[in-house]
Amino acid sequence: MTQAAKEKQPPVKPKKQVKIGDYIVTGKIGQGGIAVIYKGHQASLDRDVAIKVLSSKLTDDPDIVRRFERESMVIARLNHPNIVHIIDKGQASNRYYFVMDYIDGTSLREVIDSEKIPMNTKLDMIVQVCKALDYAHKNGVIHRDIKPANILIDRQGNALVADFGIAQIVSVPENEMTASDVVMGTVSYMSPEQKISSTNVDQTTDIYAMGVILYEILCGKKPLGHFKLPSQIVDKLDIRFDDIVSRCLAQDAKDRFQTAVELKDAILNIIGGEGYTNDPSDMSVSGTESFLGKCRYLDTIRETNFGSTILVENRINKKLYVIKKHTKSEAGRKEAKLLSSLKHNNIINIFGAGGDNKTTVVISAYAQGGSLADRMVRLYDWEKAFKIILQVAAGLDFAHKNNTIHGNLRPSNILFDADETIKLCDFGLQVHYTGPRKKNWYSPPERKNSRQGDIYGMGVILHQMIIGRNPTYDSGNNLILNDSRDLLPKDVTQMLRKMLAIRVSRRYQTAEEFLLDWEDFDRLRQEEAAQRKTRPVIAVQPTRKVPIWAVVLVGLGVLIAILATFYFSGFFR
Repeated sequence: MTQAAKEKQPPVKPKKQVKIGDYIVTGKIGQGGIAVIYKGHQASLDRDVAIKVLSSKLTDDPDIVRRFERESMVIARLNHPNIVHIIDKGQASNRYYFVMDYIDGTSLREVIDSEKIPMNTKLDMIVQVCKALDYAHKNGVIHRDIKPANILIDRQGNALVADFGIAQIVSVPENEMTASDVVMGTVSYMSPEQKISSTNVDQTTDIYAMGVILYEILCGKKPLGHFKLPSQIVDKLDIRFDDIVSRCLAQDAKDRFQTAVELKDAILNIIGGEGYTNDPSDMSVSGTESFLGKCRYLDTIRETNFGSTILVENRINKKLYVIKKHTKSEAGRKEAKLLSSLKHNNIINIFGAGGDNKTTVVISAYAQGGSLADRMVRLYDWEKAFKIILQVAAGLDFAHKNNTIHGNLRPSNILFDADETIKLCDFGLQVHYTGPRKKNWYSPPERKNSRQGDIYGMGVILHQMIIGRNPTYDSGNNLILNDSRDLLPKDVTQMLRKMLAIRVSRRYQTAEEFLLDWEDFDRLRQEEAAQRKTRPVIAVQPTRKVPIWAVVLVGLGVLIAILATFYFSGFFR
C-alpha cells in the first residue's frame, strides 16, 4: 500500500459518495498493477483509512482467493510500530480489499531523492525498516516486494513498511509481470532467486532488496551489473558500507546477512550515536559509572513511563550491551546483582547493576534474536513450543535453586540469542499495568510471587503458543481444552493442566518436577519410535492382474476334468 502522498496533489475527490464495505471513499491515492488504493473514512471511529482494492483479474483466480483468506489473517496480526497495520479486510462487488491505517506523510522514494534530508536521517529510516522486517521474518512472513514506494514516512520521520504479504497473495511468475510492475521498480529490487521463481524466497530475499535501497541512499543510483562499491563513488564514505552492501547484494543467498537484525546492527555500528543527544553516561547510577562511561549509544530498544532500554557499544572491547534503566523503583536490583555472580545458559548474562531507592540500572548481554513476544503471530507446533519452554524451565530451575524468583515471566522477557538459545531476563521487576485492558494474564491466581507462580506463568505462555489464546476454566476450575486435546498427546495435555492448575497444591511444585515429567515422556516416545523401526515388516507380494480369457480357460479345464472323472467312473452309464 503506497498511500502516503505518492503524488503531491491531494487525493482526487469522487463526484458522488462511494462506499467500500463500511468505509466512505474520499479520494483516490494511486493505482498499480495489482490494486487501486483509495483514501477512505471510517465514520464509526471518525478516522481516515487507506483501502487497497485488489484487481478483479486477480481475484477471479480461486488460488489467489484462498491465499487472500489464509494469509490476510496472519498479516493482520503483525503488530509493530514500523509496519502499516491492517485493520480490516472484506469483499465488495466481488472485489477483495484490505483496510489499513492511513499514513499522512510521504514515501521513502521521495526521501531518497531529496538532497535536503541528511544522509544519517535516511540511514536511520533503513534501521527502522530492518526492525520491521526482523519482526515479520521471525513470524514467518516474507515481504517479497520491498522497495521505496512500499516504505512510508510519516510527519514525525517514522518509517512504516506497507503491503506485507500482498506479494505472497498475488505472486505471479516473472514472465507474467505487467509493464507497470517494471516501471514501479519491482524488478530492480528482486533478488536473483526471486527472478527465477516467486516461490524460491526466504528472508534473505528481503535483505537483498534492502541492499539495493541502501546503495541508492549512499550513491544516488541503483547497483546495476558489475556495480562499483559505494566508497569508490562517494568521497570520504565509511569503507564499512562497502562490506554491508556487498553482503546484502551477494548473488548466493547464503553469503548475505541471514537476518535483518544483523543488517540493522551493522548499520548502527557505523551511524549509532551520530546526531543523537542520548548519552549512556546519563543513565549511570551508583555502581555503573565506570562501565557506562566507556559506552557509545547505538539505539533505543524500548521506552516507557517506567524506564528505558538502550543498545550500546563498549568503546574498549567493541561488544554490544543492553542497558536497562527502571525508574520509580529499586525492584530487580537485588536479583540482578545475585545473578551477575551466577551463570546459566538460559539466563541472560548480567555484567553489573546499581542504583538508589528510586532507580535501578542493569547492564546485560545483548540478545540479538529479540523476544518471544515478537514471535507469536502464528501458532506453534507443540514440539517446537516445548523446545522453547524446556529452556525456560531450565533457567527457572537454576534461579529457583539459587533463591531467585522471577515474579514477572512473560513472552517479552524470554529472549533469543543469535544462535536461538533462550535467555531469561528481568528477574524481580515489578509488573506495570494500568487500565482494564491491561490485565496481567501471566500472574498466578494466588497473586503471590513464588516458584509455583513462575510455573503458572510458564504454562500460560505455552498455552498461548500452541492453542492461541489465554487459558480458561470451567466452574470446577478445570482447564478447558476442548478440541485442542485431539491435537496434543495425552501426556502433554496432562503436563499443561498441571502447570496451569488453579490450586497451588495441584500444580508442579518445582520446575525440575516438570522437566523430569518431560524426560519420562520423551524417553518412552523415543523407545516406541525405535521399536517401530526394528519391527519386522512382512512383505506382501503384489497381486498380478489375470486376463479374463485365462480365467475362462482355467474354468473350462476344471469343468472338463470333473466331467471326465464322472464318465470314467460309470456315473453316466
